[in-house]
Amino acid sequence: MDTFQKIKEVFAYFRTSSKRSIAFEEQYYWLVKTDGKQGVAIEIPKGKHVNERFSNIHYYTKEYILSGEERNLLVLASDHSKYYNEFAIICAGFLEKVLDAESYQEIQQSPLTWWHAMKELMGNANVEKTTYSVIAEMLGYYYLLKQGKDVSWVGPMDGTVDLNCTDGSFEVKSTVARYGSQITVNSQYQLKANYLLFFRFEPAVNGFSIQDMVIKLVELNVQESEIEFALGKLNYPEGSEIRSKKYQLLEVKKFEIDEHFPKIVPESFRGGQLPKHISGIVYKLDLDGLGGEAIDIREF
Repeated sequence: MDTFQKIKEVFAYFRTSSKRSIAFEEQYYWLVKTDGKQGVAIEIPKGKHVNERFSNIHYYTKEYILSGEERNLLVLASDHSKYYNEFAIICAGFLEKVLDAESYQEIQQSPLTWWHAMKELMGNANVEKTTYSVIAEMLGYYYLLKQGKDVSWVGPMDGTVDLNCTDGSFEVKSTVARYGSQITVNSQYQLKANYLLFFRFEPAVNGFSIQDMVIKLVELNVQESEIEFALGKLNYPEGSEIRSKKYQLLEVKKFEIDEHFPKIVPESFRGGQLPKHISGIVYKLDLDGLGGEAIDIREF
């Protein structure tokens, strides 16, 4: 029986089994059902840690006790309820690399190499929020906490604004464009906030990363579990490679969203409602010429 057929048959069995966790050992790999997902796993050296997501595919390391031995397994799994046969093809392609000694050694030493190639081949259809946008929200959170404000980071929980304070709400926007200050407003509710914080970044070796901001927020007594829950909602789980990508902060501005600030909100329309059959609005806004208060980047 070829590898693909074996994976298909075992995946079919997993779907009929009531057991929460199952592992079938083959010569060089395991077929696993765990944590509501099913997939394949290989052993890699201890100390290697991976935690990546792409669509409904999860690629991560976890220590398991198998046959009385603790093993660090690299797991390729999916929780999609419909396309397990299609996912079996991806698993079979992954295991073909494992059956080649040279490729297997490469995956063991650098497990993300295969992952990046697979994502590029599949179209890299990630929908997570842009990394620098997340850093901007975390910097805004940090800045307001340092000012002694009672603030909540509600953007990741599908809030209509990003940060809520007792004395006003904040929308956070960011860019990596070197010039210009155009932002995209993604709904008619975003600029119902009281203030807008605008951050300008550039990719850099030194700067802020998501992981750096986790540490800075914990130092201000924010519960790490709260931060990790928010980052999980944004598809940036702990251990994800992208959390180490750094951006240098170039500029920060604060705008008051008052009656003179250009915006489209429900109150912009007769009766305080969008016209019939229009369910939402997305528009571009140029901040140049709107003034705004420059914030010293040393505050961060």
